[in-house]
Amino acid sequence: MQRDLLIGYNDQHTFLNRLSGSTKLLCFVGLSIIGMMTYDTRYLIGVMLFSVILFRFAKIRYQDISFVLNVIIGFSVLNLIMVYVFAPHYGVSIYGTEHILLGSHDHYFNLTTEQLFYEFNLLLKYTFAVPLALIFLMTTNPSEFAASLNKIGISYRISYSVAIALRYIPDVQTDYRTISLAQQARGFEISKKAH
Repeated sequence: MQRDLLIGYNDQHTFLNRLSGSTKLLCFVGLSIIGMMTYDTRYLIGVMLFSVILFRFAKIRYQDISFVLNVIIGFSVLNLIMVYVFAPHYGVSIYGTEHILLGSHDHYFNLTTEQLFYEFNLLLKYTFAVPLALIFLMTTNPSEFAASLNKIGISYRISYSVAIALRYIPDVQTDYRTISLAQQARGFEISKKAH
C-alpha cells in the first residue's frame, strides 16, 4: 500500500523513526537555516554527505520517492538556469573577481568561473535540503509532528491543522488512484499510455 502513495509517513523500524518529532524538527530547521545562510562549500559538502548518510539509515527506497525526487530535480535545474538567465554576473559581484570561460567582456551572457562556482553552491544547497526534507516527512508521524509544533510554542489549532493536512495527503493520493482506475475501467484512458 505504501508504494501506491506519492509521499507520506512510512513506519520503518529505524532510529530516525524513534526520534521525537521535536528533535527531528529542530535538527531539520537548524541545518536548513545554517545551510541556506552559508556559501562555504566545505560545510555544504559535509552537510550534504551527512544528509545522504541519514537518508540511507532511514531505509527510504528510491521507488517510494522517485516521482517527487524527479519533480524536485526538474525544478532545481530550472531554477539554476533562471538564476543564470536573470543574473549571469551575480557570482562576479559576490566573489569580486571575474574569470571569463566563454564569451567576452562586452557580452551580457558571458560565462564566468565565479558564476559557475556560485551555481555549484546553490546546487549543493538543494542537494542537502531535499534528503533532509524527505527524511523528515517520511519518518515523522503527523500526530507527533503536531505535538512537536505545539511543544516549540505554535498554537494548538495551527499544530492540529498541520497534522490533519499531513494525514489527509495519503487519503487524497489513494482517492486519486481509485478514481483513475475507475475511469480506466469505464474505457477512459487517463494513464501514461493516453495520447
